[in-house]
Amino acid sequence: MRTIKILCLMLILGLEAYSQKLLMLSPEKLSFSPSFSIVDVTDARLQRENIGQAFISTSQKEPINFKTGIETAIKKFLSQSLSNKETPLLLRYRILDFKISESKLPNGNFSGQVQLKVAFDRIGKKDTVFLTETTIGTSFIRSDPQMSNSRYESILGSIFGKSVEYFDKWLTLNGSKHEALIKGVKIIFLPENDANDNDTIYYHTRKINWDDFRGKPTNTRYGAAIFANFAYGASFQVIDNYIVAKISTKTYMVRGMSWVQPNALSDYALAHEQLHFDIAKVVTERFKKKISAMQADLIIDLNSMIQYEYLESYREMNQLQKQYDSESNHSIYRQGQADWEIKVKKWLSEKS
Repeated sequence: MRTIKILCLMLILGLEAYSQKLLMLSPEKLSFSPSFSIVDVTDARLQRENIGQAFISTSQKEPINFKTGIETAIKKFLSQSLSNKETPLLLRYRILDFKISESKLPNGNFSGQVQLKVAFDRIGKKDTVFLTETTIGTSFIRSDPQMSNSRYESILGSIFGKSVEYFDKWLTLNGSKHEALIKGVKIIFLPENDANDNDTIYYHTRKINWDDFRGKPTNTRYGAAIFANFAYGASFQVIDNYIVAKISTKTYMVRGMSWVQPNALSDYALAHEQLHFDIAKVVTERFKKKISAMQADLIIDLNSMIQYEYLESYREMNQLQKQYDSESNHSIYRQGQADWEIKVKKWLSEKS
């Protein structure tokens, strides 16, 4: 019998040693109508055993925790406090630090402090991106050696409510210009306005003439060769929730790398070289059409997509130029030349 009494006493003492104050949170009335939803709560604290220690008598403390655990309790609180309507902005509420601490004052009262540090992350289709974080604190003083659970719950509910109110204000100030919160992409093509110079003729200015072929011949098998090319430039900004990409393109020929043999100075041969220039313009317009429909979540992704399409278009241009020369036999096969003139004219008419 004595052994049983000792074991029972040890069990009771053990239960007392591991007893803790368990809290529940009630929904908080917020001062704003949310345009976001918190769909995930993550406890990222380094110490996760409890959320603090509270006095239960003039000299004794016990741990404080949520009855259902911190992640479940706060997720339920936030989902009930925020409206349940569907919003395009989905967030993760990441708890970086959260603790309650109490101390006894010289006058016998008890001083309590609550500190919350939380990060807000945007949950996207492909990734989760950090947006902002905030630290919120509050304090209280009580004379009662044991404060009721409901008062703790009221204090904690208020501080969690303030954290989402902070995010709502941050969103108002930063939402329209933050890259991770974009609604889409707007592509703006700038007009071509480059001016010709001693070594460069731009497609939009005029057709070529034999004076534009100023380089030295590099292959005596052919009568002439044109160095036709295209390039682009891009700048990016976030404006009114959109990634705005301003794209400039230019189709040009380089005079110093284009040449003609003296015995090839004919209108027919010039028309063949002009068609090479036209093909470069066709590819430029196709490149613009490809990127005009692009969508991305981040500037770095959009920039990479545009660069990739540029390389693909460059390969397409080289392939078309080779095919044109092959099927026209460098203009010698006149029917092939005529077929390509019809084909390229049709392509150019489709650019818009």
